[in-house]
Amino acid sequence: MGQNRARRGFLLLFLVAGCRDATRPERRLLIYGGNNQVAFDTVTRFRLPFSVRAVDGDGHPLAAIRVDWRILAGSGELMAYPDSERLTDNTTATGTDGVATVSFRSRSLGSAIISASIIGAGAVEFHAVTDPALVPPDVIITGGPMFDCTGGADPTKYWIDSAIRDTILSAVVGQRVAIRYADYLSAGCTARFKSILVPAGGTAFDTGVIHPGDRFEFKPDAVGNWTFIDAINGGSGTLIVRPAS
Repeated sequence: MGQNRARRGFLLLFLVAGCRDATRPERRLLIYGGNNQVAFDTVTRFRLPFSVRAVDGDGHPLAAIRVDWRILAGSGELMAYPDSERLTDNTTATGTDGVATVSFRSRSLGSAIISASIIGAGAVEFHAVTDPALVPPDVIITGGPMFDCTGGADPTKYWIDSAIRDTILSAVVGQRVAIRYADYLSAGCTARFKSILVPAGGTAFDTGVIHPGDRFEFKPDAVGNWTFIDAINGGSGTLIVRPAS
């Protein structure tokens, strides 16, 4: 009787393992890097290549697997990485780590979708955007109070990039300068940045009422000191504009 019970237990384990194996995919294709990128022109390649990784049902890498790449939306060129040779049949093979990689150069503005697929697994898609208007400003000034936006006791302070304690603001004449209202503040906060003193020949600016995360952009067109204030929360800053070299 003990032997029969052991046999039944072994058979049950065998059947359960068989069911698990039957539902486990034999191979999968995963996005490994390069998704959701932004480019600013149709001349240079995207900064990062598109990479996928082929694995078996247990997550082990699959080498020498053919990966088919297709441009589903937009237009452009798929190239080998890192030598940038153009792919003749839009295919690459995975390495010993299961990874296959291509470079991409967009030839049209707007959105692009590039797919990668292998036999026996579903395709994955990479999304990218090419838009010159998305080029970040040369200088980003962040403004905001440290704790609240009720004004008075906590006036707005200004800093460049993430250096909150650096209050020296500088730019070159003609550069794109943005003033951003700090995005860590409550959604109900508002600000209004406006110049109160500009050098001779300079064009004054006024952001109007903006909210946390909003950004106003201008180009200082005169050399000298540009003084501005948050007209809602108080607190002034000075942008030192140097001549172009």
